[in-house]
Amino acid sequence: MSRSFGRRVGVLSYALFWGLCGAAYALGEDQTLGTIRAPSEQRAWQLTQQTLAQMGSAPELLERATAVWTSHAHLPLLDRVVETLLVADPQARAVLEAARDESAPAPLTVPDWFRDSSRPVFLRANVAVYYAKLLGTRRIHEEALHTLKLFRPEQVVDPATYYFFKAAAEHKLQLKEDGLASIHRLLTSVIPVPERYRVVAELMKTEMEQWRDEDLGRIARDMDNVERRLDLARGGPKTQQLQKDIVARLDKLIEQLEQQCQSCSAGSGTIRSSAPATDSRIMKGAGPGQVDQKHLVRSLELWGKLPEKEKIKALEEISRNYPPHYREAIEEYLRRAARGR
Repeated sequence: MSRSFGRRVGVLSYALFWGLCGAAYALGEDQTLGTIRAPSEQRAWQLTQQTLAQMGSAPELLERATAVWTSHAHLPLLDRVVETLLVADPQARAVLEAARDESAPAPLTVPDWFRDSSRPVFLRANVAVYYAKLLGTRRIHEEALHTLKLFRPEQVVDPATYYFFKAAAEHKLQLKEDGLASIHRLLTSVIPVPERYRVVAELMKTEMEQWRDEDLGRIARDMDNVERRLDLARGGPKTQQLQKDIVARLDKLIEQLEQQCQSCSAGSGTIRSSAPATDSRIMKGAGPGQVDQKHLVRSLELWGKLPEKEKIKALEEISRNYPPHYREAIEEYLRRAARGR
C-alpha cells in the first residue's frame, strides 16, 4: 500500500467518522442546545403559507386560510396558526374536536394522524402542541406527553407552550427527572416565556425537588393519580395496583407510628389499658371474599367501621408534621374508596 493511498484512506475515515457523529446528533430530540426563539408573527405566517402550498391547497382554500389568519389576529400565535391550517385538513379538525369534547371518552393511544409522514411536519407539530394542551386541561396526561414526544420544540411556533405542557404532564405522572429537565429548558432556553408559565413552572420545580419516595406526599400524589384515572374510566390493572400500593404504604406508615407510640409508652413507664384495641380489630367474616384484593378490601372496611373519634385520631397521627391538604386527600380517598370507587 502506498503512502499516498494510506493518507487518502485516513482522510476518508476521518470524514466518515465525523459525518456519522453529525448524523447521530441530528437525530437527537433537541437539535438546538442553545436558545429556542419563537418566530415572529410575520415568519409564522410565511411558514403557514409554505405549508398550505406544500399541501397542494386549492386557490379558494388559500383565500379562506388568509381570511382566517386575518380574522384571528386576537388569538395567541399557536392558536392562530392551527386555526388557519385546519382549513386545509378536515381530519386534523376532527382530531382536535374529539380532544376538546369533555363528554367524549379519553383517547387510549395517540391518533395515527400525528404519525402520517405524508403531511407536513409543521402542520403535525403545531397541531400536536394544541392537542396536548387540550388533553392537559382534561387531565389526560399520558397521551398528551406521548404526542409531544413525537416532535421537537424547534418545529413549532410556540416552544414555551410545548415545554410547559410537557413539564405539566411529567409532573402529574411523577416523572421527576424528565419534568425538571423540561422546566430547565423552559426557563433558561426559550424566548419568550409568558409570565404565567414561568410562575407555575417555578412552583412545579420547587415541589418536585422536595419529592421523596417514601413520604406521605408520595401517598397523596398516588391518591390524586388514582382519582384522575378513575375519572377517566381507567380502572384497569394499573389503577388497581396503584390502590394496593397506597394501602400498603398507609399500613407501613401506621405501623411505624404504632411502634413509635409503643416505644414512647415503654420509655415513660406508663401503664396503658389495652381495651381500645378491641374497637379497631378486624372482625371475622365481614370481608366480601375477594381473595386477590383481600387486604385492600379489609383495610377499607376497617376504616368504614371506625367511630368518628377514632377516624379523627388516626388522621391526626398520620398527617402530623405534614400540610393540611395531605390529611384532606387521605380522608377523601378513603371516603370514596369505602363507597366502592
